[in-house]
Amino acid sequence: MSQPTLQTIAVRADGAAMPQPIAAENAAAMLLKLEAEIRRTRSFTELAYCAANETRAVTRAQQAIVLARGVAGRMAVRAVSATAVVDRSAPLVVWFEGLIATLAARHDIASPLELDADAITIPGDTAGRNYPLRHMLWVPLLGLDGAVRGGLLNARSVPWSEADVTVARHIADAVAISWCAIEPGRRLGLWPALSRRAAILSGAGALVLACLPVSMSALAPVEVVPRDPLVVTAAVDGVIDVVEVQPSATVSKDQLLVRMADTVARNRLEIAERELVLADIKLKRASQLAFVDLRGRHEMALAQSERELRMAERDYARDLLARGEVRAGRAGVAVFADRKDLIGKPVTVGERLMEIADLEAMDLRIDLPVADAIVVNTGARVKVFLDSDPLRPIEARLLRADYQARPREGQQLAFRLVAAPEPADGKSLRLGIRGTAQVYGDKVALAYYVLRRPISAARQWLGL
Repeated sequence: MSQPTLQTIAVRADGAAMPQPIAAENAAAMLLKLEAEIRRTRSFTELAYCAANETRAVTRAQQAIVLARGVAGRMAVRAVSATAVVDRSAPLVVWFEGLIATLAARHDIASPLELDADAITIPGDTAGRNYPLRHMLWVPLLGLDGAVRGGLLNARSVPWSEADVTVARHIADAVAISWCAIEPGRRLGLWPALSRRAAILSGAGALVLACLPVSMSALAPVEVVPRDPLVVTAAVDGVIDVVEVQPSATVSKDQLLVRMADTVARNRLEIAERELVLADIKLKRASQLAFVDLRGRHEMALAQSERELRMAERDYARDLLARGEVRAGRAGVAVFADRKDLIGKPVTVGERLMEIADLEAMDLRIDLPVADAIVVNTGARVKVFLDSDPLRPIEARLLRADYQARPREGQQLAFRLVAAPEPADGKSLRLGIRGTAQVYGDKVALAYYVLRRPISAARQWLGL
């Protein structure tokens, strides 16, 4: 394959600090090792993962994305560096695909292109505005016929040098050659001739199997969480002085958990008490004056009102001082990350400090990805395989499911499901354990169960 020429779309920023160059001997060794790893890949998945993660060492990219051309001709993200599973519905992945689609509409993507993310505007873009790596390099993956099969999108925070571009083009050629070798060709074997009777029986058997009812199911990550934990919040504005308990420690009801810095509150209470004493003296003097002077009766009413005001201020300061000590509302286990994260932290009223969980009441929190979402009803069966004991599945029943997907870990859109374990299995659960949950839905035909994903993908591509 001929080496394409480099085209520059956006002007590079002046004075940008470039990464430090790699020694020639080390660079050559790294390049040869990377090419050997690319040749050893035996599937497209392995090749895409290697191209996204291993090439950054020689191209000095901070993030690499592998895209492949789909059936409809649109580039689709197949691998992202430092990401095990690519969620096609994630906002950042959608932005990557839209960026390349916009680039293909304006330029010839069969040649390497250096671009600035700020120079391309995508309608409805929300995730790309906050993406920190603005300097990108598109390197196409060309087939033996010269057609664009895919490409590598390299991103980093500083402009690209000519040396890095040359290395990226060389790596792209190696990936493209392995891609063409892995891509399946036409099979040489022919289907054996079948008799009419055998064909009819085979078709009838396939039809019966296709109509066989099975339970629709989906796999999702699960975590053991407390059921209805008591949220401990700050009662006053201030700074946390002392945390009296350790993380995951057992606490009793009314036990002291957190003590706020009380310097301001204590001084305020002392001032309020002194002002109350002064108000008592004024009231006493006005009372004595009321026996001999009519004006003293008016001053006595004013002094009485002032004393009540000072008393209310004293009670308020005393209440603030008492609220500086946060106590447990019930017995359980204190759930929070680390004492060092709380000590010295300024907080406001209502800010969450920790949770108190009951170890006898546990739930299973499931994050069902949007791509695997199925229709589930309350009371649906859930089978859980915990990482700590994968050979013993736990039976559970679905309590509730969210109707709106939200970003979860790794910016993946998922529906939040909550299931309750069976009483026999709930006693053996430990707070914080993770695993995989298999959620069961309604009964469907086996053909629909097998073809659900292809049908969904075809409708998205073809718009049917």
